[in-house]
Amino acid sequence: MSEKINVRVSADLHPELVLGLEDVTEETAPFVAPAVEAFQSAYQFISAIHEVRDAAFADPTLTDSAALLKADDYARSKLKGVTQKFDAAAVNLKRGIDYLETELSQPVKERASSMISGEVRATLKGSDKRTEILDRALAERDDEVLSAALGGPPMLSGLTKEQHAFYLRRYNEQREPEKMARLRAMVAAREHLLSRASIVFKDMDRAVGGIPVQGAQGRIVRTITPQEVRAKRDASAAIYSRHAS
Repeated sequence: MSEKINVRVSADLHPELVLGLEDVTEETAPFVAPAVEAFQSAYQFISAIHEVRDAAFADPTLTDSAALLKADDYARSKLKGVTQKFDAAAVNLKRGIDYLETELSQPVKERASSMISGEVRATLKGSDKRTEILDRALAERDDEVLSAALGGPPMLSGLTKEQHAFYLRRYNEQREPEKMARLRAMVAAREHLLSRASIVFKDMDRAVGGIPVQGAQGRIVRTITPQEVRAKRDASAAIYSRHAS
């Protein structure tokens, strides 16, 4: 379900941005659902703070200080649930990414006969253009050459371990485009999630706001924060408590 746009909430928190990422398609969208749900939670959370603040400051039984604390108390009571959603989404996406990374690095089986595979490896080992040969094989989707070169230990084809791992990964990506598409989508969604998590706190503070203090000429000279109000309230409460008995 599409989240309605609320101009008072940071656009960076809108869940539709996840689905609009370049690597997220209709097919891969289900795999980034944890990120979408986390942003939905954050967007609704910030929207609700604005509504609670509006209601509190419109309540004739509350002073401005009490109304501010009402909004701040609400925000802080709900914040943990939102941050847990973000943490869980990051963990779930990382788990999926790690699984796909492993899958796309799995060894391949030879597609050609043992004799042909041996000849391919010997040719590669004796060539000073083995990487060019493998690049061409990838471009031409030559499974016999690629599986022969990558289906055995690197030294048989004159490759380093790093070269072997590099071409094996590219070959697996080519053979399993669906997994690669899922991986790209999940990586993009997780990066998007992590890069915007801090906005939740900033937007929460902005939504709670403060009490503006006007100077002599009507200009706002400063803003009283919820922390200031709470500190004064707690100081008074401590005195009340001492004299209660």
